[in-house]
Amino acid sequence: MSMLPPRARAELLELGIERSFKRREVLMREGDATEHVVLLRQGLVKATGLQENGRETLFSLKVGGDLVGEIAAMDGSRRSATVTSCVQGRGRVISATAFRGYLRANPDAHFALTRMIIQTLKWADRRRLDFAGYPTLVRLARLLGELADAFLAGPGNRVLLDLGLSQGDLADLIGAEEDTTRKELRVLRDRGLISLGYRSVTVVDRAGLDRLADGRDATGHGRAGEKP
Repeated sequence: MSMLPPRARAELLELGIERSFKRREVLMREGDATEHVVLLRQGLVKATGLQENGRETLFSLKVGGDLVGEIAAMDGSRRSATVTSCVQGRGRVISATAFRGYLRANPDAHFALTRMIIQTLKWADRRRLDFAGYPTLVRLARLLGELADAFLAGPGNRVLLDLGLSQGDLADLIGAEEDTTRKELRVLRDRGLISLGYRSVTVVDRAGLDRLADGRDATGHGRAGEKP
């Protein structure tokens, strides 16, 4: 939404039907032939897929202002992921026909959609680079910092990430085992950088978390493979 000029933004908000979403409500299911898109007005959703071994993989997160389901709406393919609301939210459910017509009439919106898709791909690329170049603790700090940026509603150093994400979800996002992620969350907590709640994390010391995310923790250790 932030990429759209005012007129295109207003026209998009007139499309479809306004809906509220409950926590853990499935908006789209992997393999379905539906083609509608959802413009998130508020909330957080996760896109997941099943591997051949039955394990669920977390592909991406989308927040208020993002579109969900745009690929199927554009090419008519089956859903490539299951999209689940992590928190209570709301959005506009828009048919594929109306959405494609809107894009034809608003070239700026088509450009904004392309930028959003590119940003999603870059986000996934950063995750892959993190997997190869940083230890689990640093990857976790980088992820929590990005989530804090996305959900910071005002000034201050303390950010509540009440996103409904399990520790298994966080593990999937940083490419680590759940037991390892649970251990590293405790490390961050013991260092006074975060506090932990049920399916929530509060960033307590953002500056300290950023130092760790940059690959230099409080003990002076550098990036993976570097000397202090």
